[in-house]
Amino acid sequence: MTFSCPECGAAGVPLIFGLPVPEAQEAAQRGELALGGCMMPSSPPHWQCPRGHRWRDDDESAWDARLLSVLVAHGYPED
Repeated sequence: MTFSCPECGAAGVPLIFGLPVPEAQEAAQRGELALGGCMMPSSPPHWQCPRGHRWRDDDESAWDARLLSVLVAHGYPED
């Protein structure tokens, strides 16, 4: 499933906030997810494109599933 930026049409990656686990750091270095920093906005965006556009999607379960699949691919336990 591809999540496209509503501003530029580029493919987006999951965006996470807070202290990233090592698997998230590795995935971010490879461009498979984006790190949003330690401060969580009140209504955080779910996605970020390569140009830095961020957006929120109403289907939070799709974001959650994509984020988990990226983390698991980098060794994060599924449990």
